[in-house]
Amino acid sequence: MKSIINLFWGICLLRQSPSVVPGQGWFVALVIFANLLVSLLVSLTLADNPGAATTLLGLIAGQAVTAGLLWAVLAARDLQARFATAIAALFGCDVLITLCFGLALPFLAPLGTPIVTFAALLVLAWSITVAGFILHHAADVALSLGIGLALGMTLLGVAASEFAVST
Repeated sequence: MKSIINLFWGICLLRQSPSVVPGQGWFVALVIFANLLVSLLVSLTLADNPGAATTLLGLIAGQAVTAGLLWAVLAARDLQARFATAIAALFGCDVLITLCFGLALPFLAPLGTPIVTFAALLVLAWSITVAGFILHHAADVALSLGIGLALGMTLLGVAASEFAVST
């Protein structure tokens, strides 16, 4: 377990290639479940939360859009074989980044909403950079293009999540 955490942490620090992430189906499913669980728990601690079922629906919609867009990017480059490792890397790193934010929340909340918002923006920038780094490796594109794709995927994922919970 420690080696898997270290692997994802190395990717989060942009030091480790995501190509070494295991791509077995059971592992990918476990990472997706862990991402849903951690994201749900952190989301439920935030103010103005609509509830567990609604939040879970939004998270699933966001994950589905992210997975679909990743597949499309890899298919456009004829690199679909990298999908399992890339999706595991994306969601595994998101688990750690979300967990870092969730663990920092109790210390940030007493400092006020502007500090929490600023921290959330920093975490978002870190998350997009890491996703861009993963796309850079998985799709064999320039890092700047990977970050641009990650930004677009994030925006579309958030939009899908918001749409899912608003209907």
